[in-house]
Amino acid sequence: MRCVRRLLHRVGIFCAIAGLLLALASASSAAEKGTIVWKPIPDAILKVDALPVKVWNIFQAGKKNDPLLLQLGARSLVIYVRNQKVYEIQPAKLEHKGVDLVWRESDKPSKPLATSNWDTKDAGSAWLVRVTLSAEDRRIDIQIPQMPDLRGLY
Repeated sequence: MRCVRRLLHRVGIFCAIAGLLLALASASSAAEKGTIVWKPIPDAILKVDALPVKVWNIFQAGKKNDPLLLQLGARSLVIYVRNQKVYEIQPAKLEHKGVDLVWRESDKPSKPLATSNWDTKDAGSAWLVRVTLSAEDRRIDIQIPQMPDLRGLY
């Protein structure tokens, strides 16, 4: 009888600790919700007004191509391809973690930049995104390399 009580007591303590850990884990994941970890896209191509750009970098959120973060010199643009919106964010809002960047989506400005002439296309070996920043009359062309789908070759 004494062993059963001791076992029930230990199980109760274990359940209480597990519940506490679960509550802490859900609270920390809720705090991290709304943050985007940007990973650099190697071998991407960028042209502005059909000319190559010297100082730039492009990032994707994990393995997704929407949204994209484009850094042009000291300027940072978040491009929501599906929603066809571009936001200019302050570079100070980006936190560097090695080669990755972290950004809280709550820091997104309330108004997007004026854009037009959106075009997205899957060109097989690359995914193309084209947009014009209307106020500046600048055409941005982004080519993101894609891995070919080799499943049909089996």
